[in-house]
Amino acid sequence: MDERREVRASDGDREAAAERLRVAVEEGCLDFGEFDERVGLAYQSVTRRDLAELVADLPDPGLPAPDPASPPPRRASLPGWLKVAWAVWGVALVVSVASWVVEALSDPCPVEFSPGGLAGPGVVLLVLTVVLRRRSAPPSAG
Repeated sequence: MDERREVRASDGDREAAAERLRVAVEEGCLDFGEFDERVGLAYQSVTRRDLAELVADLPDPGLPAPDPASPPPRRASLPGWLKVAWAVWGVALVVSVASWVVEALSDPCPVEFSPGGLAGPGVVLLVLTVVLRRRSAPPSAG
């Protein structure tokens, strides 16, 4: 008789599985819909195997959690003046391209690409953005 009988789940087993599912929601591993569905199945489970299947795809709760005191590195935010400069440059580019398209469609002779004059300021803004982000980025641990 090689087949082992399934071990029936106790109320404590069901509660432990439901608690693991609650922790998974707090960790962001499950959304509320999945949580609701799985908790319902946990309380309906008959065997421990049923419960194990409900939490099998969740990370091991024994692993250390990330330290909340040291949040993950974020991209450095751009200064307000640089965001405004990018916005002005973008609007100027859109207006320039739109007017060039209207002019090119209405004139039978080839029209020089006039928005090309905005390439220089765009490059300057790009260089400033890269430099400012690198200055404000945290040092890498390597």
